[in-house]
Amino acid sequence: MFAISEANPVKRFAGFGIAGIGGSAGCVVTGNKLFANGFFLRELTAAEQRELADYEKNVKQYKEDMQQALEEKRKDWQNRHGKSTKSSSAVAKKELPKAPEKPSFCSAADTTQYYFDGCMVQNNKVYVGREYARDLTPEEIAELKEFDAKMTEYQKFLTSSIQQQVQGLFGSSSDFWSLLGDPSPSTSPAPVPSTTLSPVEAPPAPSFCTAIY
Repeated sequence: MFAISEANPVKRFAGFGIAGIGGSAGCVVTGNKLFANGFFLRELTAAEQRELADYEKNVKQYKEDMQQALEEKRKDWQNRHGKSTKSSSAVAKKELPKAPEKPSFCSAADTTQYYFDGCMVQNNKVYVGREYARDLTPEEIAELKEFDAKMTEYQKFLTSSIQQQVQGLFGSSSDFWSLLGDPSPSTSPAPVPSTTLSPVEAPPAPSFCTAIY
């Protein structure tokens, strides 16, 4: 079992904005005003407004294509359900439509939030609660980028470690699927190396603010 030490109370949250998911997470535009995770950023430029219009058309088409694809898979599953052969059909193997790319003005740098002990950093701005406090200095921006890179490696290490533990519990992927009463999928993810992973420690949190207890 893995746990994140309370001695390093830091979280990273990458905001998202997928069609069909409500709320203020990720980028939101209203009246040409751009918000990221509920925080106002700026007004959209004329070029960005045109980009947004194209994105809205693509999202509408994506929703229609996704609904049709899911309906096809549902009908295909019903047709094959209960039959002695459970071989996957062409419809079952067909990939689902891909969501349209986000507009250029809604990048990970705009929406990623870093929660430190006492404050939150988004788009190189420090917030205490929901109150804007200050901008990061150039030196602090460089420090945050280094922290982000190390945190990414740490999260990869945690994911790989958990995958190894799951394999130790369930064995191969075919054993896991057999527990569910289903045949093993025709395509399975690449196996996790059985070698012991070199431990990666969580990076220390930058000192952008000080919480007094």
